[in-house]
Amino acid sequence: MKNKLSITIFSIISMLILISATNNVQSPCDSPIVGDHSGAPGETTCSGCHSAPVNPNVPDLHFEFENGSTQYQLDSSYLVHIRIKRAGHSKFGFVCSALDTTNTSVGTFSLINVSNTRTYTLGGRRYVSHTPCGADSQDSATWTYKWKAPSINKGKVKIYMSMLVANHDEALTGDTTYTRVLQINNSTISGIENQTLNTYQTKVFPTVFLNSYTVEFNPIFNNQIKAVSLYEINGKFIQKNSTKESSYKQEIVKALDAGIYLLRIEYPNRIENIKLIKQ
Repeated sequence: MKNKLSITIFSIISMLILISATNNVQSPCDSPIVGDHSGAPGETTCSGCHSAPVNPNVPDLHFEFENGSTQYQLDSSYLVHIRIKRAGHSKFGFVCSALDTTNTSVGTFSLINVSNTRTYTLGGRRYVSHTPCGADSQDSATWTYKWKAPSINKGKVKIYMSMLVANHDEALTGDTTYTRVLQINNSTISGIENQTLNTYQTKVFPTVFLNSYTVEFNPIFNNQIKAVSLYEINGKFIQKNSTKESSYKQEIVKALDAGIYLLRIEYPNRIENIKLIKQ
Protein backbone atom coordinates (compact mmCIF):
# COMPACT_ATOMS: atom_id res chain seq x y z
CA MET A 1 0.00 0.00 0.00
CA LYS A 2 2.85 2.36 0.89
CA ASN A 3 4.67 1.60 -2.36
CA LYS A 4 1.50 2.18 -4.39
CA LEU A 5 0.92 5.54 -2.64
CA SER A 6 4.52 6.61 -3.31
CA ILE A 7 4.20 5.76 -6.98
CA THR A 8 0.95 7.74 -7.22
CA ILE A 9 2.45 10.83 -5.55
CA PHE A 10 5.53 10.62 -7.79
CA SER A 11 3.30 10.41 -10.89
CA ILE A 12 1.32 13.48 -9.83
CA ILE A 13 4.49 15.51 -9.15
CA SER A 14 5.99 14.47 -12.49
CA MET A 15 2.83 15.53 -14.31
CA LEU A 16 2.80 18.94 -12.60
CA ILE A 17 6.45 19.53 -13.53
CA LEU A 18 5.78 18.56 -17.14
CA ILE A 19 2.80 20.90 -17.39
CA SER A 20 4.63 23.87 -15.86
CA ALA A 21 7.74 23.44 -18.02
CA THR A 22 6.17 22.85 -21.41
CA ASN A 23 3.38 24.42 -23.42
CA ASN A 24 1.46 27.46 -22.32
CA VAL A 25 -0.98 26.67 -25.13
CA GLN A 26 -1.78 23.02 -25.64
CA SER A 27 -1.64 22.00 -29.27
CA PRO A 28 -3.38 18.99 -30.81
CA CYS A 29 -0.04 18.28 -32.52
CA ASP A 30 2.27 18.26 -29.53
CA SER A 31 5.43 16.48 -28.48
CA PRO A 32 8.15 16.94 -25.83
CA ILE A 33 9.84 20.35 -25.85
CA VAL A 34 13.33 20.34 -27.35
CA GLY A 35 14.79 23.21 -25.32
CA ASP A 36 16.24 26.69 -25.53
CA HIS A 37 17.61 26.62 -29.08
CA SER A 38 16.67 30.07 -30.45
CA GLY A 39 20.26 31.28 -30.82
CA ALA A 40 19.73 34.04 -28.24
CA PRO A 41 22.59 34.93 -25.86
CA GLY A 42 23.34 31.96 -23.62
CA GLU A 43 21.50 29.51 -25.89
CA THR A 44 22.43 27.12 -28.62
CA THR A 45 20.73 26.79 -32.02
CA CYS A 46 19.14 23.83 -33.78
CA SER A 47 22.70 22.64 -34.40
CA GLY A 48 22.90 21.90 -30.68
CA CYS A 49 21.04 18.65 -31.36
CA HIS A 50 21.49 18.22 -35.10
CA SER A 51 24.99 18.04 -36.54
CA ALA A 52 24.05 20.81 -38.93
CA PRO A 53 26.16 23.60 -40.41
CA VAL A 54 24.92 27.07 -39.41
CA ASN A 55 24.15 29.56 -42.22
CA PRO A 56 26.29 27.80 -44.85
CA ASN A 57 24.53 29.56 -47.73
CA VAL A 58 21.91 32.19 -48.58
CA PRO A 59 18.50 30.45 -48.58
CA ASP A 60 15.09 31.64 -49.76
CA LEU A 61 14.22 32.63 -46.21
CA HIS A 62 11.99 35.45 -44.95
CA PHE A 63 11.77 36.34 -41.25
CA GLU A 64 9.84 39.58 -40.91
CA PHE A 65 8.14 41.77 -38.35
CA GLU A 66 4.71 43.01 -39.45
CA ASN A 67 4.93 44.93 -42.75
CA GLY A 68 8.69 45.23 -42.40
CA SER A 69 8.38 47.71 -39.53
CA THR A 70 11.34 48.35 -37.22
CA GLN A 71 9.25 49.92 -34.45
CA TYR A 72 6.66 48.80 -31.93
CA GLN A 73 4.13 50.66 -29.83
CA LEU A 74 3.48 49.78 -26.21
CA ASP A 75 0.86 47.11 -25.50
CA SER A 76 0.24 46.51 -29.23
CA SER A 77 0.22 43.16 -31.08
CA TYR A 78 2.16 42.45 -34.25
CA LEU A 79 2.41 39.60 -36.73
CA VAL A 80 5.73 37.87 -37.26
CA HIS A 81 6.10 35.93 -40.51
CA ILE A 82 8.49 33.10 -41.30
CA ARG A 83 8.85 31.39 -44.67
CA ILE A 84 11.52 29.04 -46.00
CA LYS A 85 11.80 27.36 -49.41
CA ARG A 86 14.16 24.43 -49.96
CA ALA A 87 13.42 22.08 -52.84
CA GLY A 88 13.72 18.39 -52.11
CA HIS A 89 13.15 18.76 -48.37
CA SER A 90 10.02 17.82 -46.46
CA LYS A 91 10.74 18.71 -42.83
CA PHE A 92 11.28 22.19 -41.37
CA GLY A 93 11.26 23.67 -37.88
CA PHE A 94 11.94 26.88 -35.95
CA VAL A 95 12.08 28.40 -32.48
CA CYS A 96 11.97 32.09 -31.50
CA SER A 97 12.51 34.17 -28.37
CA ALA A 98 12.17 37.94 -27.79
CA LEU A 99 14.64 39.62 -25.41
CA ASP A 100 15.32 43.15 -24.18
CA THR A 101 18.76 44.71 -23.69
CA THR A 102 19.24 42.76 -20.44
CA ASN A 103 18.56 39.49 -22.32
CA THR A 104 15.29 39.03 -20.45
CA SER A 105 12.13 37.81 -22.17
CA VAL A 106 9.93 40.73 -23.16
CA GLY A 107 6.41 40.80 -24.56
CA THR A 108 4.29 37.71 -25.09
CA PHE A 109 3.77 35.28 -27.95
CA SER A 110 0.34 34.11 -29.07
CA LEU A 111 -0.76 31.72 -31.78
CA ILE A 112 -2.76 32.04 -34.97
CA ASN A 113 -2.61 28.36 -35.93
CA VAL A 114 -2.30 25.96 -32.97
CA SER A 115 -1.75 22.99 -35.26
CA ASN A 116 1.60 24.25 -36.58
CA THR A 117 2.89 26.52 -33.79
CA ARG A 118 3.05 26.41 -29.99
CA THR A 119 4.31 28.53 -27.09
CA TYR A 120 6.20 27.42 -24.00
CA THR A 121 8.47 28.66 -21.20
CA LEU A 122 11.86 27.27 -20.19
CA GLY A 123 14.42 28.69 -17.79
CA GLY A 124 12.39 31.87 -17.35
CA ARG A 125 12.33 32.64 -21.08
CA ARG A 126 9.30 32.48 -23.35
CA TYR A 127 9.38 30.79 -26.75
CA VAL A 128 7.29 30.09 -29.82
CA SER A 129 8.12 27.19 -32.14
CA HIS A 130 6.75 24.73 -34.67
CA THR A 131 4.76 21.66 -33.70
CA PRO A 132 5.35 18.21 -35.20
CA CYS A 133 2.34 18.85 -37.47
CA GLY A 134 3.88 22.16 -38.47
CA ALA A 135 7.21 20.61 -39.42
CA ASP A 136 6.12 18.38 -42.30
CA SER A 137 5.80 20.34 -45.53
CA GLN A 138 7.11 19.57 -49.00
CA ASP A 139 9.71 22.02 -50.40
CA SER A 140 8.64 24.96 -48.21
CA ALA A 141 7.12 25.93 -44.88
CA THR A 142 5.32 29.01 -43.55
CA TRP A 143 4.51 30.03 -39.97
CA THR A 144 2.86 33.17 -38.61
CA TYR A 145 2.45 34.12 -34.96
CA LYS A 146 1.76 37.22 -32.87
CA TRP A 147 4.09 39.11 -30.57
CA LYS A 148 2.51 41.54 -28.10
CA ALA A 149 4.74 44.40 -27.00
CA PRO A 150 5.13 45.14 -23.28
CA SER A 151 3.02 47.83 -21.62
CA ILE A 152 6.12 49.70 -20.42
CA ASN A 153 9.05 50.89 -22.51
CA LYS A 154 11.73 48.21 -22.76
CA GLY A 155 13.67 50.03 -25.46
CA LYS A 156 15.37 47.91 -28.09
CA VAL A 157 13.99 44.37 -28.50
CA LYS A 158 15.56 41.54 -30.47
CA ILE A 159 13.56 38.56 -31.75
CA TYR A 160 15.92 35.63 -32.21
CA MET A 161 15.16 32.73 -34.53
CA SER A 162 16.85 29.42 -35.20
CA MET A 163 15.52 27.25 -38.04
CA LEU A 164 16.23 23.71 -39.10
CA VAL A 165 15.90 22.35 -42.63
CA ALA A 166 16.02 18.57 -42.30
CA ASN A 167 16.54 15.76 -44.78
CA HIS A 168 13.91 13.67 -42.94
CA ASP A 169 16.07 10.56 -42.67
CA GLU A 170 15.19 10.13 -38.97
CA ALA A 171 18.83 10.88 -38.01
CA LEU A 172 20.50 13.97 -36.55
CA THR A 173 22.95 14.38 -39.41
CA GLY A 174 22.84 15.96 -42.85
CA ASP A 175 20.57 18.85 -41.84
CA THR A 176 21.07 22.64 -42.04
CA THR A 177 20.54 25.38 -39.45
CA TYR A 178 19.77 29.03 -40.22
CA THR A 179 19.68 31.89 -37.70
CA ARG A 180 18.21 35.37 -37.93
CA VAL A 181 17.64 38.34 -35.58
CA LEU A 182 14.97 41.03 -35.91
CA GLN A 183 15.72 44.25 -34.03
CA ILE A 184 12.79 46.54 -33.24
CA ASN A 185 12.68 49.74 -31.22
CA ASN A 186 9.98 51.43 -29.18
CA SER A 187 8.34 54.30 -31.08
CA THR A 188 8.55 56.61 -28.05
CA ILE A 189 10.63 59.71 -28.69
CA SER A 190 11.76 61.74 -25.65
CA GLY A 191 9.01 60.15 -23.57
CA ILE A 192 6.26 61.15 -26.01
CA GLU A 193 4.82 58.40 -28.18
CA ASN A 194 5.11 59.07 -31.88
CA GLN A 195 1.43 59.41 -32.67
CA THR A 196 2.05 59.95 -36.39
CA LEU A 197 3.47 56.46 -36.95
CA ASN A 198 0.20 54.94 -38.18
CA THR A 199 -2.02 58.03 -38.52
CA TYR A 200 -2.65 57.60 -42.26
CA GLN A 201 -1.45 54.07 -42.86
CA THR A 202 -3.73 51.90 -44.98
CA LYS A 203 -5.55 49.22 -42.98
CA VAL A 204 -5.63 45.71 -44.45
CA PHE A 205 -7.33 42.74 -42.79
CA PRO A 206 -6.83 39.93 -42.44
CA THR A 207 -3.11 40.14 -43.22
CA VAL A 208 -3.09 36.34 -43.05
CA PHE A 209 -5.69 35.44 -45.69
CA LEU A 210 -7.13 32.51 -47.62
CA ASN A 211 -9.10 33.87 -50.60
CA SER A 212 -9.74 37.57 -49.93
CA TYR A 213 -8.86 40.56 -47.77
CA THR A 214 -10.31 44.04 -47.17
CA VAL A 215 -8.49 47.33 -47.66
CA GLU A 216 -9.52 50.48 -45.76
CA PHE A 217 -7.91 53.41 -47.53
CA ASN A 218 -6.37 56.52 -46.05
CA PRO A 219 -9.30 58.84 -45.25
CA ILE A 220 -7.54 61.88 -46.74
CA PHE A 221 -7.89 60.25 -50.17
CA ASN A 222 -11.64 59.57 -50.07
CA ASN A 223 -13.43 59.94 -53.44
CA GLN A 224 -10.13 59.78 -55.27
CA ILE A 225 -9.04 56.88 -57.45
CA LYS A 226 -6.93 54.32 -55.60
CA ALA A 227 -5.27 51.27 -57.14
CA VAL A 228 -4.77 47.95 -55.34
CA SER A 229 -2.12 45.63 -56.80
CA LEU A 230 -0.91 42.28 -55.56
CA TYR A 231 2.59 40.95 -56.26
CA GLU A 232 4.62 37.95 -55.29
CA ILE A 233 7.42 38.81 -52.88
CA ASN A 234 9.89 38.52 -55.78
CA GLY A 235 8.04 41.26 -57.68
CA LYS A 236 5.96 39.15 -60.07
CA PHE A 237 2.61 40.87 -60.81
CA ILE A 238 -0.62 38.99 -59.95
CA GLN A 239 -3.59 41.36 -60.25
CA LYS A 240 -4.72 44.99 -60.01
CA ASN A 241 -8.01 46.80 -59.39
CA SER A 242 -9.03 50.45 -58.93
CA THR A 243 -11.76 52.10 -56.87
CA LYS A 244 -12.98 55.43 -55.46
CA GLU A 245 -14.60 53.79 -52.43
CA SER A 246 -13.31 54.26 -48.87
CA SER A 247 -12.87 50.50 -48.49
CA TYR A 248 -12.42 47.63 -50.90
CA LYS A 249 -12.62 43.86 -50.67
CA GLN A 250 -10.17 42.14 -52.98
CA GLU A 251 -11.05 38.65 -54.13
CA ILE A 252 -8.15 36.54 -55.37
CA VAL A 253 -8.91 35.56 -58.95
CA LYS A 254 -6.30 32.81 -59.26
CA ALA A 255 -4.91 30.06 -57.08
CA LEU A 256 -1.94 31.24 -55.03
CA ASP A 257 0.69 29.21 -53.25
CA ALA A 258 1.00 29.71 -49.51
CA GLY A 259 3.64 32.32 -48.74
CA ILE A 260 4.38 36.05 -48.43
CA TYR A 261 2.97 38.57 -50.90
CA LEU A 262 3.24 42.33 -51.40
CA LEU A 263 0.14 44.52 -51.59
CA ARG A 264 0.75 47.85 -53.32
CA ILE A 265 -1.67 50.72 -52.59
CA GLU A 266 -1.41 53.60 -55.07
CA TYR A 267 -2.90 56.96 -54.09
CA PRO A 268 -2.80 60.11 -56.26
CA ASN A 269 0.44 61.25 -54.60
CA ARG A 270 1.39 58.41 -52.28
CA ILE A 271 2.31 54.72 -52.49
CA GLU A 272 2.16 52.23 -49.60
CA ASN A 273 3.39 48.64 -49.60
CA ILE A 274 2.00 46.06 -47.19
CA LYS A 275 3.10 42.45 -46.77
CA LEU A 276 0.44 39.73 -46.62
CA ILE A 277 0.54 36.03 -45.84
CA LYS A 278 -1.42 33.55 -47.95
CA GLN A 279 -2.27 30.39 -46.02
